[in-house]
Amino acid sequence: MNNQKLFLVIAIFLTIFLLWDKWQITHTVDANGNTVRKSQVILDTATKNTDVPMIETQAIAGGVEGVEIDLPMPNIVRKGGFTTVTTDLLTIEISHQGGTIQSALLNDYPVELKGDEKFQLLNDKTGTSFQAQSGLASRDDALPTHLSEFDSANTHYQLFADELVVPLTWQGKNGVKVVKNFHFKRGSYVVGVDYQITNNSNQSIPVKSYVRLSRSAIDQSNMMMPTFTGGLIYDKKNNTVQKNDFEDWGDFDKQNSVGGWIAMAQQYFMAAWIPSQNEQQSFSASTTNDVYKLTNANQQTNVAAGGSARLNTNQLYIGPKEYGKIEKVAAGLHYTLDYGFLDVLADPLSWLIHKINDFVGSWGWSIIVITLLIKLAFYPLSEKSYRSMAGMRKLSPRLAKLKETYGDDKQKMGQKTMELYKKEKINPASGCLPILVQIPVFIAFYWMLLDTVELRHTAFWWMSDLTEMDPYYILPIIMGASMFIQQKLNPPPPDPMQAKIMMSLPFVFTIMFLWFPAGLVLYWVFNNVLSIAQQYTINKRING
Repeated sequence: MNNQKLFLVIAIFLTIFLLWDKWQITHTVDANGNTVRKSQVILDTATKNTDVPMIETQAIAGGVEGVEIDLPMPNIVRKGGFTTVTTDLLTIEISHQGGTIQSALLNDYPVELKGDEKFQLLNDKTGTSFQAQSGLASRDDALPTHLSEFDSANTHYQLFADELVVPLTWQGKNGVKVVKNFHFKRGSYVVGVDYQITNNSNQSIPVKSYVRLSRSAIDQSNMMMPTFTGGLIYDKKNNTVQKNDFEDWGDFDKQNSVGGWIAMAQQYFMAAWIPSQNEQQSFSASTTNDVYKLTNANQQTNVAAGGSARLNTNQLYIGPKEYGKIEKVAAGLHYTLDYGFLDVLADPLSWLIHKINDFVGSWGWSIIVITLLIKLAFYPLSEKSYRSMAGMRKLSPRLAKLKETYGDDKQKMGQKTMELYKKEKINPASGCLPILVQIPVFIAFYWMLLDTVELRHTAFWWMSDLTEMDPYYILPIIMGASMFIQQKLNPPPPDPMQAKIMMSLPFVFTIMFLWFPAGLVLYWVFNNVLSIAQQYTINKRING
């Protein structure tokens, strides 16, 4: 197998890989072999419309009694009063119903390059809703849930200093008062949410705060960009993560953990609730009316009669999946980066390209530099392959003569060919290993580029966005031309049909790469250029 077959192998591999990935997304089956379209409901909403986590109260006769709060669950938060908060990085809307964050715009990320419209991660639109809810579980409606009505002193807040606190207030019966505080910091995508509870009643109140991410299912993927969109539950104690798309929502297991977090991620961006990392947490997943939910209930406490308490802060991250930065927000958040099954290769590549960019200050040049480094790393393997091909090219006239002599006798032809290879010390299979090595690296690089938000809307040369296709198709055409040159440097296949297939590959790959991210095509073009230079040098050295 000579290196001329590299492109054919990759074309077949990519086609099978992308078709298989898409089939997996759309054809999940249950234990009976039936196609699954909706995930199982962990909370039994058919018999009881329970939507708030359970609290535990001590029964008079002893023992622990579970109490659930029975409330209806709308698909989205009712559009009514809300408070707008603007920081340097975020513009969010906090609904007065429950204090739900019903809308979040990322100020530094426009929808289109140089456009004025900002990317909206959270929204309250029917059918595409994505919201961050939070509330208090108690008994007898003693405290506000994510459906209770709050009051706000202002309808707009602006971050001018380094920090900003936005309070929402709720007044209950028997003198119970709750202040729900939202904390914002300059230069941060994190919103802190805590509660100040004043209990002026004559009874203690058991309470646990809870948080939830709730969204309608969306599918961002296509045949050329099969990116992950779904939910994650992270167990800090065991450093494990459950990760499922919306089709597999029923595969989530309810779990308890000290610390951890819940998140919903998509290409480039995510929202994640991060509770206290020193307390017991209870994570669960559910779905109601095609709205998918991840919920976390914090550790329970009691507010004494006539007393007050401040509950621990739950942090909400709303922003980009920036490599190296999200891990500083909470341990394990790097799991939201989706590198596919080759993350063992993609993660080091991501680390390396970020380090290179820190030095050169250009993502385009960083791709070129990392291409050179990858080529140098595999130079010994490539050199062995190219030497074999150069030797094969030198033997081409003698192989043609053998075919002319023994063309009708396939067995004799094969025997004489192997004798010639052995005599000249040429192994035609020596090109296989470099090919097999390049395929996973190529796929890993592909996945890494798809989920690198820093490349989004990054221009290089005539390309305005390295994560989008080349608008003028220049790189794919150059890549096709480089493939053609490589074929001319290789020995021609002895089989006429195989030779025709090989000659068609530059055209096939050019068409296929028209829709690939420009950054990936840039990598492949410079990989081809370096391969041509290496192969030409070895050919000259061996063949003169």
